[in-house]
Order: sequence, then C-alpha cells, then structure tokens
Amino acid sequence: MASRNKEIIKQRCDRRLSLDHPPSPQAALAELAAYAGNAATDKYGAGDIADRLESRTAALLGKPAALFLPSGKLAQMIALRILTGRAGCRRVAMHPRSHFEEYEARAYQELHGLTAAAFGPYDGLPRPADFDAITEPLGAVTVEMPLRRLGCLLSPWEDLVAIAARARSRGVALHLDGSRIWESGPYYRRPYAEIASLFDTVYVSFDKGLGALGGGAVAGPAEFIAEARIWQKRTGGRTLRMFPYLLSASKALDERLDRMEEFHRKAKSIAAALAALPGIRVTPNPPHANATLVMLEGDPGQAMEAALDVAETTGIWLFDEPVVCPIQGMSMFEITVRGATMELNDVEIRDVVARFADALATRGADSGARRIKFARGRREQLV
Repeated sequence: MASRNKEIIKQRCDRRLSLDHPPSPQAALAELAAYAGNAATDKYGAGDIADRLESRTAALLGKPAALFLPSGKLAQMIALRILTGRAGCRRVAMHPRSHFEEYEARAYQELHGLTAAAFGPYDGLPRPADFDAITEPLGAVTVEMPLRRLGCLLSPWEDLVAIAARARSRGVALHLDGSRIWESGPYYRRPYAEIASLFDTVYVSFDKGLGALGGGAVAGPAEFIAEARIWQKRTGGRTLRMFPYLLSASKALDERLDRMEEFHRKAKSIAAALAALPGIRVTPNPPHANATLVMLEGDPGQAMEAALDVAETTGIWLFDEPVVCPIQGMSMFEITVRGATMELNDVEIRDVVARFADALATRGADSGARRIKFARGRREQLV
C-alpha cells in the first residue's frame, strides 16, 4: 500500500481533538493590527508595548520584574545559567522526565556545561523526601508545573511548600518551569502570585494555553532580570522588531487567561467520558490541568497509521505523535484541551477515540495475520 502523506491528511482535517487550530497568517495579522491600535513599535524588544507586557506579567506572578523572551528554551537556559553562576555550582536538581531532559536535547549540558541531579522518581512526582535525598551541592532546583510527561500531574500544595522551605534552608535557588502555570491555576485554587511566591524565579509561556504566536517570560528579582537582559543579548534573544509577539502575548492574556477554568472542566468531562469506554485508561483521572493521557491496548508502531485512518474517515485530527508508553503492547496519546477541543462535544470525542481503538485493533490483527502468513511461507520454503 502506498504510504500516506501525514501533513496533507492533517491539513484536510477541519476539527482537532487537541490544542488550537493553526493560525491563518492573514487572519492573525489582521487581528493583531486591530488590537495594536496606534501603539508605537519596539526596538530590540524595548518600548511601551514590551514594558506593559512585562509589568503585567510581573504583577500577575507577584514578582518585582519580568523579561519577555522569544522562546521558552532560551528563557529557561538564561535563568539556570544565572542561578548556577551566582551559586558557584553547575549542578541542577531536575526531574528525570522534565522538559529540560526530554524535549530540549539537554541544552543545559550541551550549551552551558550544567549537570543534573535526579529530583524525583522516573514515574512519579518529586517529593520533599526526594530533595532530602540529594546530598551533593546544588546550584539550583527546578520544578515543572505541571509535569507533562506524566500526564500533566501537579504536586500537592503542601509538597510545594515543603520543597520551597527545604531549598531556602539550604540556600539553593528554586526555579519554576511554569510553562503551563496558567493552566494549573484551577487545580490549586490560588492566585498565580501565591503559587509563584514559593519560587525565586519563574518561567511562563504565552504560546501554550494562552495561544499566543510564541514567546514567554522569566520573572524574579529586579537584579536577576537585569542580568537576564545581558544574557538575552549574549544569546541572540533579541530581534530588531518583536512587536508581533509582544502584541500577541498581551492579546492572549486579555482573551484567554480567564478560560483556564473552562479548559480544566472540559478536560475532566472528557476523561470521565473516555474512562467509560472498555479497554481505555485515562491518567490522571480527573485531570489536574487541561490535559490527560489516554492508554489502550495495541501496537504503538501502528498508532499513527490508525490515527490517520480515523482522520481520513472523520475529519478529526487526533494527535501529531503518539506518546511513548512504558508498558509493552500498549499505545498512548495525549489530549490537551485548548480552543479546537472546545468545538467538539464529549460524545463526539468518545466516539472518535472508540474509532481509533477499533482501527488500532484492526491494524494489529492484520499485522498479526501477515506475520503468521510470512512464518508459514518460511516454514514451507525450509521443507
């Protein structure tokens, strides 16, 4: 059978189970133009629109200052470089399945010469006792909120408080990878500033749940942000005009920040609907944030092809890539509730996931039949 073009099939789908629809450049720029009004342009990220965004971000997080940066990886590497440099120790405590480890090709090590100490078990959230178990010197400690690779799990509030207290008692800076802190607010039922108060420095994203074009910010003490601006220059984190991203981030805060509770409720209702399907496991259930992992029996090597089968028959795009499942013979994918998800009702979502399960089972049966036929043919040749 001829191979299918995944991107073409994806473009033909008019509905999506996760995330947002890809923005139309024409529509996105027209909306930004209307939002901008008569705002003055920036120069290398400096100007009134940057000042307003950074001041607003700092206020939301209860920090003295904030700095907009065009990418999260850049923002976090700058934060870790500063914190470890001030401590005179290049070792950072991080979860073994953190974004630093699994999504960034260990940039902390390759670019900045930092090393990692495992903070927490491979398949569980970091606990205060895990911090106590790290007896070697540390330049910084990081917490990812939520921990995406484990299904966007969030630590109990009392654990965060205890970890923060331990870090301060040891004189180690505590950094929050808060890429999804906005989505975590409904779980904790606390103001963002109260959550951020546990941490010395915080990174936030504008292009995840908020849906901006790109970019994020680091927030913390004024002297930390002053040093971050120097590292921004050193690392090429500025372009002559950054106003599209600055305006998009401000617009996203205006329009999407108040929808985090809505996304959380939708994730919980989806999880409940899917958990009722035979052979489907949802974790966590209920979701802590706006995302959950869906696990079912089937060959993970066939998961993408089964998803394409469903996309071609329903016009619904399930996922870009399946998630690696540690259990053999099981397939797994992530559902992240954002704008596109809200266009589907729970019955439609339940039915399309059931279709995927059927398609995966059918492909598995076909693959098994082909293997048996091949084996029989080989035996006949040997005879």
